[in-house]
Amino acid sequence: MPDKKRPGQKKKNIRMRIFPESQVAEVTFTLKHSGAHAVYLCGDFNQWTPGTLPLARSSGGDCWERRLMLPTGVHQYKFVVDGEWMADPTNRREARNSFGSVNSVLEVPLARDGVRK
Repeated sequence: MPDKKRPGQKKKNIRMRIFPESQVAEVTFTLKHSGAHAVYLCGDFNQWTPGTLPLARSSGGDCWERRLMLPTGVHQYKFVVDGEWMADPTNRREARNSFGSVNSVLEVPLARDGVRK
């Protein structure tokens, strides 16, 4: 189902498909960033290791994407764009980190009654 967007609202950078039988979800992270040469995803799901989860550049060149299988629960993450760490600009859920900045927060919900969300 396509995301519904309210006027003036940015399109979210995350899409999710939940697999209830295994309590994991396929999560697609996207970032629109023209002029970037390299974009990586870092979070608690890869021990915040930069360089291990590169995003692929779209054919247009300004959109980057990465799909991951994540377990249910709450996850924190950031993008690393050309060596600079940045929170997800379309995700309002944030948590302060020990470096004095914020991480983006994503919740992979439990599926209920075998229904995908």
